[in-house]
Formats: sequence, structure tokens, C-alpha cells
Amino acid sequence: MNKSLTIFLAALITLFAGFQPAIAESEPSSLVISQPWAAHTGKRTMSAAAYFTISNTGDTADTLIGVKSDSAKMSTLHRSYEKDGIMRMDHIPALQIPAGGQVALSPGGYHIMLMQLATPLKRGETFLLTLVFERAGEVPVTVNITGIGGPEH
Repeated sequence: MNKSLTIFLAALITLFAGFQPAIAESEPSSLVISQPWAAHTGKRTMSAAAYFTISNTGDTADTLIGVKSDSAKMSTLHRSYEKDGIMRMDHIPALQIPAGGQVALSPGGYHIMLMQLATPLKRGETFLLTLVFERAGEVPVTVNITGIGGPEH
């Protein structure tokens, strides 16, 4: 081997001997999902809603941008509201969770709409939802199937 090449390679090895690639460590999510529930459905019911509270204990806002579930053909974020004495429901594309704040998904407000259920929701069972956040990524949530009035019923 050429002496110049040997010196060059030795210098290169010395230069990179202490090199450690930067590895990004992922921060634990600052989002806490509490009391996830959905009411049981009848045998012919093709849709349901899931509810929970999202608390953001971090210093940066995050945004719920999607939801997935094998329990339904479609899972989307909705909000219910009253207008001119009539309850209405709209699909919303995203829901911001403020830093240090929380957002409740509850009957009559924000909720996850599950359409074309794979099977009826049976009281006492659970199913998995995957919430998709802009910053935190995918967060799995086990939803308890309760009575019609929620967790305490």
C-alpha cells in the first residue's frame, strides 16, 4: 500500500475514532388520556361515539389530527353543538390541546365518531383506539364499553 495512502487512512481513522453519531432521543409524551369510554350499542346499531379527556402536561401545544380503530370502518373526530334549538354534529379535521391545558371529549361536545362498527359494542368489554397527534404521534387508548350514561352507569 502506498505510504501516503496509509498516512491518510490513519489520520482519517484517528479523526473519526471518537465520532459518535447524534441519536435523537424521543421525549415521553406529555399527553394523558383519562376515562376513555363508549356506551354499549344494540345489535343493529352501526355507529357509536367514544369519549375521554386529553390533558397536556407539557410546555408545548399538540394537535389531535386523526384516529384509527379496527372496531369501525371509519373513525373520525366530531363535535356536537346546538344551533337554533337543534343539535347538530360536524366532522372537524383537528383538535388543539393547549400546553398545560386539557380538552374533554364528552356527550354534547367533541367526540370520536365510530361508523360502520365491525361488531356491536358490548358492556364490560374494551376496544382499542389509536389517537394520532401532530407532535406525540400515535397514542394507543383502551376504551371501556359502559352503560348508556357513561363510566358510572
